[in-house]
Amino acid sequence: MKRKNKNFTIKNLILIKCFIGIFLVPFTTASYSQCGPPPAANCQAIPVSELIRSTPANETFTFDTFSKYNGGMTISGSTLLRLRVLPNNASCKWILRVYIENNGGATPANEWEMLNTYGSSGVPPTIDLLDFKVYNSAGTPFSSGVFQNFVPATTGSFIDIINDPIVINPAGLGGMVNGAGSYLTNYDEFSFTIDYRIVPGLAYTPGMYQLILKFCLVEAL
Repeated sequence: MKRKNKNFTIKNLILIKCFIGIFLVPFTTASYSQCGPPPAANCQAIPVSELIRSTPANETFTFDTFSKYNGGMTISGSTLLRLRVLPNNASCKWILRVYIENNGGATPANEWEMLNTYGSSGVPPTIDLLDFKVYNSAGTPFSSGVFQNFVPATTGSFIDIINDPIVINPAGLGGMVNGAGSYLTNYDEFSFTIDYRIVPGLAYTPGMYQLILKFCLVEAL
């Protein structure tokens, strides 16, 4: 008589679903609390200048096998941003950055927001679990093509994608382009692709968790 297989898969035991919500905050005529200083009016505001996302607004990581827990998951080309920044004068200069939030409330500042749990063992995932890579074919972003973490790994932290505090770098001349221009005329410099990676291991409490990323295009003073 054959013996029944009493093995269980990790899917029966542990499931962590991690959601990343993606929001865009383009040029505006008023200050936004987490997007830097108010405009200096050297660049034109929306809808003339704009930050366009041509990819889904949410991404979901589902860890339901040992190989996913140990090897992690990468979503490549998850976010594609295209910029159009039109000037009012020759001093038009912009910053592109991304903030991370866990929706505040009762969530500790360094943890993902918990939506639901499937057990009590382990610890909640922390914000530094999320790796983030920005690149384009012109190589203009900070740390272009290199995975980064948010430092400090707490809600409200940000990563600068483009931010030269000293000079305006015109389009078409290389470097960290931050002057007026458009993806329509200089696609390589005004388009950005973003990958996300999570390697959780087996230490975290099974459940559903969420982080929010806010991409901000703001005028530099």
